[in-house]
Amino acid sequence: MKKSIESILTRAISIILKFLLLTFLTKTLTLSDYGFYQLVAYFIVISISIYGLEFYMHSNREVAKGNNINDIINNHLSFFFTLLPVTIILQIVAIYFLIPREILTFQVALILLFSNFCDYFNQEAYRYLVIFQRIRKANIMLVAKSSFFIFILITYYLFNKKLDLTETLVIMVMSYGFLLIVTSLYFFRNIILLKDVKITFLPFAKIKGIFRLLLPFIFMMIFAKGLDFFDKFAIEHYYGAKAVGVYSFLFSIAYLIYVFVVTGFYMIYLPEFIALNEQRNAQLKEKLLKFSLLIIFTSIIMSFGIILLIDALLDIIGKTDIIQNINILYILLGAFFFLNLSLIPGIVLYIKGKDKSLMYISGVIFTANVLLNLIFLNLYSVEGAAIALLITYVLNFLLVSYKANIEWGKMKKSFL
Repeated sequence: MKKSIESILTRAISIILKFLLLTFLTKTLTLSDYGFYQLVAYFIVISISIYGLEFYMHSNREVAKGNNINDIINNHLSFFFTLLPVTIILQIVAIYFLIPREILTFQVALILLFSNFCDYFNQEAYRYLVIFQRIRKANIMLVAKSSFFIFILITYYLFNKKLDLTETLVIMVMSYGFLLIVTSLYFFRNIILLKDVKITFLPFAKIKGIFRLLLPFIFMMIFAKGLDFFDKFAIEHYYGAKAVGVYSFLFSIAYLIYVFVVTGFYMIYLPEFIALNEQRNAQLKEKLLKFSLLIIFTSIIMSFGIILLIDALLDIIGKTDIIQNINILYILLGAFFFLNLSLIPGIVLYIKGKDKSLMYISGVIFTANVLLNLIFLNLYSVEGAAIALLITYVLNFLLVSYKANIEWGKMKKSFL
């Protein structure tokens, strides 16, 4: 109980720090610079997936089963370093096509490549700490990640009384450098000892076999990240960086309810659900009910909290364009509420290994989102992207629930 309260409080601190970062950057930068910054931040998340190729979705499940943990981690690291030249080339290509020409320089490209590596390594370490139930250490790392960037930003601004996009990106890469040091200390002390690390370059036959295994996860990654970021890049194409700034700020505020639920509940419960399913333990039903109630009530409470606080926040920021588009926030809160609901049936499909079902659903909703954006962006301007996302996540919830209900029926007959 004590650890659960500690975890929730830690994630609350992390969310507050993210909230502070969003507010500070939106108030300090121009909306165009903020829009460009958000595109850079979204690109980093895309590149993390390029690095990982969703290997973690498979290895998380294997580690949670408790078998040959060091072998699994070494295999994971070997896969990562064997493919490193390829993933760097993929990122350079993605940088060229996705980063707007107005800000794309050699310096920005280097910042992105370094930041991508640091953030990927950080997320891997965080996931392993959670799976090994070293929640306190994972919490400390989470707060360190959230706090250091905002601390340097505010300190720099207090001394210089100005902040632009280039300075923000330089400070960002400094914070990622600090993050890499902290993560390395945690990784090689709490996850795998440095003396136990045995990285080898994998032969082509083994790489091919791993790719065959990971294929559903890779397609899921492409569809999921495409869905997450298509609207922002489409808005930039149709309406410019300023419109991206408006939409991204409201999107990021609404997105906090999803981040809190995933880091606070989904990742914490996932290893336990995998173990209970492996053991065919009837307690899975009770735990899933508790998990479902936590997600539903937390999502509702956080949504109402954001609605109550947003006017005061917008008064502080003082950006008229955001105030005039406040309806976008309410639509996005509805979208992420349904995305949070989808985690409940989604976790059933994941622990049962229904990766192809998840892949097909991801493909359907990604295609639907692209088509809906192309339609609604023309009909309703930037607000159309929010409407498209809401419809997409409602569709996702219905499809995932339908497939999970079939699996749940089999589980009830089997051991529940």
